[in-house]
Amino acid sequence: MKGIVIPDGYKSIIYKIFVTAAENEFDVYIVGGFVRDLFINREPKDLDIMVCGGKNKTDGKLAGINFSKILANKYKLPPPVSFEKFGTAKLLLNNKEVEFVMPRKEYYDANSRNPHTQLASLKQDALRRDFTINALFLRLKDMKILDFTRQGIEDIKNKIIRVTDIADAETIFRQDPLRILRAIRQSLQLDFKIEPRTFSAMKMSSTRIKIVPSKRIRDEINKILIADNPSKAFILILKINLLNNVIPELQNLKQTRKHSLASAFARTMKIIDSIRNDIVLRMAALMHDIVEYSKHKKLCVKTYPYKSQNENGKEIELILGRLKYSKEFIKKTTSIVQNGIYVKTYSSQWTDGMVRKFAKKCGNELDLIMEFSEAYYAKNDERIKINELKKRIEDLKSKNTFYNSQILTGMEEVINIFNNPAG
Repeated sequence: MKGIVIPDGYKSIIYKIFVTAAENEFDVYIVGGFVRDLFINREPKDLDIMVCGGKNKTDGKLAGINFSKILANKYKLPPPVSFEKFGTAKLLLNNKEVEFVMPRKEYYDANSRNPHTQLASLKQDALRRDFTINALFLRLKDMKILDFTRQGIEDIKNKIIRVTDIADAETIFRQDPLRILRAIRQSLQLDFKIEPRTFSAMKMSSTRIKIVPSKRIRDEINKILIADNPSKAFILILKINLLNNVIPELQNLKQTRKHSLASAFARTMKIIDSIRNDIVLRMAALMHDIVEYSKHKKLCVKTYPYKSQNENGKEIELILGRLKYSKEFIKKTTSIVQNGIYVKTYSSQWTDGMVRKFAKKCGNELDLIMEFSEAYYAKNDERIKINELKKRIEDLKSKNTFYNSQILTGMEEVINIFNNPAG
C-alpha cells in the first residue's frame, strides 16, 4: 500500500482486527470513505470493515456479526450491537466505533430509500455504492487496494465525484435521493468537482428528495453549514432545483424581484461564508433575510400570513421544525435573528435601563447576537451603532451596574455571605 499511511489513532485497532481475522480464517477489508481519506491525507473516521468467510463457514450474511463477537470476546469488550436484518454489527474498539458489514446487494421499493439486502460478491458490493471514490477496498492481509469500478483511484487523483455506474446514474439517485445531498456535501468538504453526467442525474432526480426523512436532510445541512464556504453547496442545491424541496423559503428569496430583493440571496450566501464557523450563527444568517422580508409580506405570503410581533419566531419554528431541529436549537436561532434585527433600532437615546432590558432579553445568547449583528450589518452607520451599544454594555459591566443588584433581605443571608456570627 505504497503512499498510504494508517493514522496512529487507528493502527492498534486495525492490527487487532487483522490478527483476529487471520486466527479465525476471515477475510477482512477496510471499505468506503475511510480508504478515500487515506489517499488524500485527510483525517479519516467511520471505520467500516467488510468481513467474509470464517473457520466455521457459517451463513455469510452473519460473518460480520460473528467476527465482531469474536473480537469482543478476545479483547474483553462489551458485546457488539447487531442488526441481523442487514448483516451488520457495531463494536467499540479503543473508544472508536467500528462497523462490521457483509458484502451486499440492495433492492429498493419505489417509495422508500431503505433497501432490502442480500449477500453478494465484493464487486457487487462496490458497484451498489454511491460514488467511485467511496467504493475502494483495502484488503488487510496484503494491504492491497481493490478498485472494482476501475475509476475510483483516478477520480481521487483528479478530484472528481462520479457515480459508480455512470450508465445508470439516475437510478442510483432515484433509489436513494439522499445521495444527491451527499454528493454536494462531499464536493464541498473535499473540494472535488461533480462529473457532468452525475450532476445531470442529480438534477433529474431532485424531486425524489421528498421520500427522505427530514432528519437525514437536516444532518446533511448541518455538515454543509460547518464546512468552509457553505454558499458553494447552497448554490449547487439551487442549480439542480433541489432547494425548493429542502428550504423553499430560501428559493423564494432568490426568485423574488420586488423591492431590491434580487440581491438578498447573494447577501445571505456572502454572510454564511464570512460569519464564524458556528452552526447556530450560520443557521441564523440563513434565516435572517427569509424572515426579514416575509414579515413584510414580500415573501411567502400565502404560506405564512402572520401579522403578530412573533412572526419571525413562528417562521423560523416552521422551517426548522419541518427539518426536525430541536426546540433548544430553534429557540437559540430565533433569539439571534430577532434580537439581531432589534440591534438596528438602537440609538444614543437609549437609557441604561433600556440597554439592560435588551441584554436581559438576549439572555445567554447576548455575545452571539452582537457577533451576528457585526457580521450582518456592514454599513457605516449600522456598524457605528453596534460598536456604541457594545461599548455601553461593557461600561455597565465594568461599573457592576449591568445586572440588577440583589437586595439582602435577612440577617441569616448576611451571616452566610460574610461568614460572621450574629451579634
